[in-house]
Amino acid sequence: MSNFLSRVGPGLMLAATAVGVSHLVYSTQAGGNYGFSLIGVIILIVLLKYPAFHFAVDYASATGRSLVTGYSKISRVALAWLTIGFFVDMFIATGAVALVTAGLVISVFNLPFTGPQVAVALMIISALILMNGHYAKAERIIKVLVLTFSILAVLTTILALPLLGSDDRGLAVALTPDRSLALFVIAMAGWMPMPSNGAILFSKWICEKRNLAGDSFDRDGAMFDFRLGYGLSLVLALCFVTMGTAVLFETGRGVPTSAGGFATELLGIFTAVVGNWVYPVIAAAGIAVIWSTQVALMDALPRVTNRLFCIMKGRPDDTESYYGRFLLLQVVGVTIMLLFLMGNFTAFIFFATSMGFVASPAVAYYNYRAIMSDEIPEAFRPGKCMVFWNWAGILSLTAFAIAFLWSRLG
Repeated sequence: MSNFLSRVGPGLMLAATAVGVSHLVYSTQAGGNYGFSLIGVIILIVLLKYPAFHFAVDYASATGRSLVTGYSKISRVALAWLTIGFFVDMFIATGAVALVTAGLVISVFNLPFTGPQVAVALMIISALILMNGHYAKAERIIKVLVLTFSILAVLTTILALPLLGSDDRGLAVALTPDRSLALFVIAMAGWMPMPSNGAILFSKWICEKRNLAGDSFDRDGAMFDFRLGYGLSLVLALCFVTMGTAVLFETGRGVPTSAGGFATELLGIFTAVVGNWVYPVIAAAGIAVIWSTQVALMDALPRVTNRLFCIMKGRPDDTESYYGRFLLLQVVGVTIMLLFLMGNFTAFIFFATSMGFVASPAVAYYNYRAIMSDEIPEAFRPGKCMVFWNWAGILSLTAFAIAFLWSRLG
């Protein structure tokens, strides 16, 4: 087991990023509101985003550098787009995950504080951990947390299966295309299984892993690690849909819209299925994993932004001298946003996930440009099938993004 864990890392950090808002919030809501009706949509979204992450593995394996460098060689427009996107993500994505984490903590410990206040406190604690550590430390922590929660989630889902079909409501609903359903699907797609720009973070983690493991973490090892993490993120999404269907949809419970209310309902899903005796274990595991999502984002976003800054300064190699500054900027920016600029929980999460969805086509396109550049050896370039798959994803995601913007602006 220890040998297996030493061979993986970035893929599980990718899975940790995925378990956040898309799984705990949107997968559960999909099951609670629509039963199994949206499972096909979830699988399709995961498949459409797959090539963008596959190219991240190939690019990092071929060059030893992250996709940030690849974007800088494509054009100034690509680099500018990436810079703006990651500065936005440093605040919006991190703030959204921090709110969900805070909701769980408040629910479990019955704290007399607001969600934004607890979210800020957790961010400060996370920043202190990361400020004194490196990638290897974050990887070790997240490995244990993700594997533990994954086992518990699969086990709980198996225990929930007998509850399916126990009510006359059935397992699904007849979907009627309307604006509310379309907006929910588009928002869910933004972070299902994670935002497409997670491929850029993933490429950076692959480089960090190679620096630690050397040649033992080659392309085959990186691809196995990626498929493990990406596949695990899909399995966990289906688990939460199943639990939402069994406990929320079939009982007719309403899906709450506040951070604290949603966290309480989420814990209720587990305890209703397994029993009250398991509440402490599930509560601890839930907090640990959603917190691991927060830690992963707070590590990756300043790390990638640091690389962007070094490129703009004309420095060929990464330097850690600015990592701490960007981490501090992230904490301060999210604190201001949560305490003074945030209103409704549902609206905030919807905005965060929608931003990720609108950016997905551009990420898929630029990742393709990077992997097809002259610096990539032929052996690392995608075959015709993968190229077709990628373009199908780009065109589909672009059509959805245009439809989303049209519906919002209209």
